[in-house]
Amino acid sequence: MSVINKHIIYEDLYDFWLYAFRESDAYSKSSRGYSREWNGNVSWLEAKKLALQGWQDGLEQVKKYQTEITPQITEKVIRPSQIYDVAGYNVDVGRYLSNDPECFVSREFVVNNSPGRVFTLVCSISFSAAIKSETIIQRGAIICALVDAIEYAGHRVEVICNWAVSKYSNEENRTGNIKNKGWLELDVTVKKANQPLEMIELAFCLAHPSMLRRVMFSVAEIEGWSDFAYAYGYPAKATNEGDLYIQEIFSGKVPNKKAINWVLNQLKNLNIEIKNQ
Repeated sequence: MSVINKHIIYEDLYDFWLYAFRESDAYSKSSRGYSREWNGNVSWLEAKKLALQGWQDGLEQVKKYQTEITPQITEKVIRPSQIYDVAGYNVDVGRYLSNDPECFVSREFVVNNSPGRVFTLVCSISFSAAIKSETIIQRGAIICALVDAIEYAGHRVEVICNWAVSKYSNEENRTGNIKNKGWLELDVTVKKANQPLEMIELAFCLAHPSMLRRVMFSVAEIEGWSDFAYAYGYPAKATNEGDLYIQEIFSGKVPNKKAINWVLNQLKNLNIEIKNQ
């Protein structure tokens, strides 16, 4: 078999699904293997369904971090705020019964005074086989909350899901300095900067174990990589790191406070104002 050295880029998520869901004649075919905790306890068909419809349970994981992070962002953005007035779209019954003339609920909008920058966030999902599903889920949920926080602060984010693997385990190969001995890399834009944030979709791509261990593995099988590199290769560094590159945050699940502090530090690094702790 000839050496594989490929960097595949998909700028449309739906096009990527069409590509990844194809069948292959690979001998090594873990993407279609049995459901187990390692791949998120979902079958190949269930993984495809989650990819196309979103991951509701993952959304709940993200919300746990959003509720703690969002109140700490102080930059103004355009968002509706309820106020009481003499006219509006709804009535506050308590105020009405007490003869308060300002008994109607209306809306006012906080004006965006942020510079509205555009950031490219590259999220690696190049996990070794030893990384547990619960770690992948927590890590992905935190990153989703980070994306939400940046956009809440009035900026826009392009999110690229990256999987890079080398055939050999030494540092020169895994950092991409030597790719001609065996390299496979995929960049998939899962959210464009001008697209609204679909958190249920983002949660699957960044936080569900089957995004790597079923969908990306399927691509490896289609490209002949699974029969070329032992055990689908070794996790490697992304070629293009964007404005914010997230490779490994931790190797095991961490306390929520530490995870939240990590997000707040990333926001500070992007010069997004947060409240003093």
